[in-house]
Amino acid sequence: MTVRELREKYLAFFESKGHSAFPSAPLIPIDVTGRLDESLLFNGAGMIQFKPYFRGIAKPENVNLTTCQKCVRTGDIEAVGDPNHLTFFEMLGNFSFGDYFKAQAIAYSWEFLTSPEWLGLDKNRLAFTVFEEDEESFGEWERWLRSSDLDPSNRLFKLNEDTNYWPAGSFSAGPPGPCGPNSEMFFWLSNEEPPPSGNYSKEDFIRDEAAGKWLEIWNDVFIQFDWEGHLKNPERPNEGWAKDGMPPLPFKSVDTGMGMERSVATMNGLKSCYQTDAFLPIFRILGEISSQAPIHPRHAEPLPLATKEEGEGVGVGGSGEARRSELETGSLGSGELHETRHSSRSHERVHGLPEEQAHPSASLGIPIHVLMQAMAQGLIPNDETIVHAARIIADHIRTAVFCIADGVLPSNTGRGYVLRRLIRRAILKGQRVLGFEDLFLYRVYDGVVESMGHHYGELLERREVIVETLRNEETLFRRTLQQGLIRFNTTLSGIPKDAKQFPGEEAFFLYDTFGFPLEVTEELVEENGMSVDVDGYEAAMREAQERSRAVGGGDTVYGGVTIIFDIEGGPTPTEFTGYLETQSDATIVAALRAPEQEQDAPNTQGQDGHPTLVVALDRSPFYSQSGGQISDTGVIKGDGFELKVIDVTKEQGVYVHLVEPQSPVEPEELFGKRVKAIVDVKRRGSIRRNHTATHLMHAALRNVLGKHVTQAGSYVGPDRLRFDFTHGKAMTPQELAEVEHIVNEKVLDNRSVKTYVDIPVAEAKAMGAMALFGEKYGNLVRVVQVGDEPETVPAFSRELCGGTHVRSTGEIGLFKILSEASAASGIRRIEAVTGEGAYEWVLDLSKQVREAAHVLKANPHDLVSAVERAQEQVRDLNKRLERLRSQAATGSAAQVKQVGSVELAVEKLTEGETKDATLVADRLAQNAPNRVVVVGLGGNGKTSFVVKVGDEALKKGAHAGNLVKEVAKIAGGGGGGRPDFATAGGKEPEKVDEALAAAEGLLSEMLKD
Repeated sequence: MTVRELREKYLAFFESKGHSAFPSAPLIPIDVTGRLDESLLFNGAGMIQFKPYFRGIAKPENVNLTTCQKCVRTGDIEAVGDPNHLTFFEMLGNFSFGDYFKAQAIAYSWEFLTSPEWLGLDKNRLAFTVFEEDEESFGEWERWLRSSDLDPSNRLFKLNEDTNYWPAGSFSAGPPGPCGPNSEMFFWLSNEEPPPSGNYSKEDFIRDEAAGKWLEIWNDVFIQFDWEGHLKNPERPNEGWAKDGMPPLPFKSVDTGMGMERSVATMNGLKSCYQTDAFLPIFRILGEISSQAPIHPRHAEPLPLATKEEGEGVGVGGSGEARRSELETGSLGSGELHETRHSSRSHERVHGLPEEQAHPSASLGIPIHVLMQAMAQGLIPNDETIVHAARIIADHIRTAVFCIADGVLPSNTGRGYVLRRLIRRAILKGQRVLGFEDLFLYRVYDGVVESMGHHYGELLERREVIVETLRNEETLFRRTLQQGLIRFNTTLSGIPKDAKQFPGEEAFFLYDTFGFPLEVTEELVEENGMSVDVDGYEAAMREAQERSRAVGGGDTVYGGVTIIFDIEGGPTPTEFTGYLETQSDATIVAALRAPEQEQDAPNTQGQDGHPTLVVALDRSPFYSQSGGQISDTGVIKGDGFELKVIDVTKEQGVYVHLVEPQSPVEPEELFGKRVKAIVDVKRRGSIRRNHTATHLMHAALRNVLGKHVTQAGSYVGPDRLRFDFTHGKAMTPQELAEVEHIVNEKVLDNRSVKTYVDIPVAEAKAMGAMALFGEKYGNLVRVVQVGDEPETVPAFSRELCGGTHVRSTGEIGLFKILSEASAASGIRRIEAVTGEGAYEWVLDLSKQVREAAHVLKANPHDLVSAVERAQEQVRDLNKRLERLRSQAATGSAAQVKQVGSVELAVEKLTEGETKDATLVADRLAQNAPNRVVVVGLGGNGKTSFVVKVGDEALKKGAHAGNLVKEVAKIAGGGGGGRPDFATAGGKEPEKVDEALAAAEGLLSEMLKD
């Protein structure tokens, strides 16, 4: 049986029993109401999205559902590579919310497992466990076993709450919340010995299950109690809970889970999940990649593959036998080969490591692509290193592809960090173990699509963004790896050979400087027989965090708060009227003070000093923040009171308005009051313009950059729009200009904006409507389209969107991109403005242009040429200044001689201004009181002279004014000045040398001695 067959059989079985097939939730844990479950990083079980159904907060159309849920669990990342640990897996499940319970759930499980029409498992290979106090479940299993002539004493066992209660151990220790017993189903794996019979005790079962002879394949959970309790010590929560009671829930529910890959492997008698059809196409792609990789010359001719073991299929009848003959576990190589694996060692290095570490199969004489081809046939080669690495790549690429398809992108925090860690670990194994020197991970995507794409259409729909993200991330990491390995090897060479630990602060330096994950450093040092000083690493991390800690702005007290209104009969979802009107008559159905705040606390006071409140209306025109569009503001007016709406959020379908009363009012006074809810229309209009412009820009980006561009976050407010999108490099000015031109072109076309309401999601996707990255959609969706094209014709922009939009693109006005920058690795961010924001930007720019033109004494239309002239002047001045500085630094151009009892310093400049000559004179006269300085400037048609006389030289008769006048006469000029400093001009630059030569005689004549 294949994974595909089991998935189809399971869903078909429960559909035949009146269940509705419900789509898998995204890996980002978003429940059926569209609310993000902040308690989890990833969706790790089928029941996660159904929490509102279990709690009675929401109710499905059919209370009996069945799913195939994609799951990610990361607690055992380090164990991946063994036969059965996975980070990504599929969980089959059936659920009942208040309808059938234990008897029917157990009957369904027995029928599906044993009926020839469905799985037809060998009943002798099945065993069951129940919670030790759950007599009802025990009795139901006992009845089914006896009806098949099986002895319950050696197939049915009562175990304690650690294994057969959900959550584990919660019967005694909590925590508070829904809970209940569970029943687990096991399959006997061993072919070497038959399933046990006769006197077989609970202790025997526990021993054999721990030894891996029994494997759990299904688990039925019966949620029926509400565990109540209190912390034993509120000051020390880790001491646990004390039980107060465990009353029954208002209704009982069933939650089951069957691990897909593990079950298929078990039913086919395989030794590993990685031998199932979920992985074989991935190994085939790895084989194709390795066959194209450089082969080291030591690789010998491939040896023949070992023949597959002969054996009988188990549990699945004829189809299982046929499948087993195809996929039976095999062994590649022989004991002799295994023993000679390390007999020939090479010290050639690949990526800083011994060559045989990069190509472990080299000494076996079997090329890696042959090993991969064997794994693609369901064999297990006799090379643990290669098998382990290939399994890690296969598992991690599945997780990565599904995460990216669901909107998780690599980053350094949260889900993005887990994704980045998995991608980098896979790359490391491919590069260092399988020897892939070129980018490879993005190519393995095709293997995931081949095995899973038929059921998960998002893998194909988001092909471009998945491939581009994998390519960009591997490019980044290979660069990081190369830089980090140099530092790592340098550090390693300086550590004493008998050392047991790699310094923690150095491991942190590798992470902080090169982005080198701790996990990579740990794997590298492990190969060298060492471990990382993790305590030292964490200490360095804390120190860095303290250095960089900054106080950041947070949300309002309203942000992230869950509001629970005590409304009789449960919360009634608010009727949202904001798509059609901006004013609505409504009734206040609930009101509270702002949550978790004291009345007198400063941050609960509105601008007028009145405590802020939260109110719920039966119908509201106020949009609640969603999909990047921020909430509306406005007022709620009633008889004798007015509430200023400053924020809106949605809790379990109820629109909750954060308000500032404009006069004193108590929450209880507001119940049942008739009001008029009025949206700030001008602000809403600005938001609508920016939101529709975001759709246009998204489409334009995909046209200009490629279909890999997908939204990765957005902000749509009244002042601006911000759009994050997947793209691996900065946009060029030409690309930005083209995007801006396309958007403004669509605006000027004044295209209509058409909305399709309550369209089935499958129909919307068939229309070509783009689903936003990482968003969860219900069965019915809204589609926003720009243009009048019919549904069957592609439109410029057609997206699933619940936001508010303009009626036609002409309302947007001008669209202007303000900036484009990096938001994260592989993510770019554009900020732009429209309408009044763009108009204000133009006004501000015009003002700056006029002011700049005024400073440059130019016409605004000639500003560019004026700036160019100014830049040219600056360049010329800088050149002259540099030459003068050079002269000042050397002083070699001046001629200094003794004239009587004083010094005479003479220097000629061939270019510059009189002020330049003055600077030179100041430099020559500095700290020389007995010196007379004469500087002549002759060049570029300019002639001038500067004379400076020191204090001692003045006393001896030197006079700057008289001297410069006589010197200048020789060059056809004249001038004069003070005794200590004087300047003069000339008309004959060709006579500057003659004039300077005459300075000695003229000075000598005026000296007293």
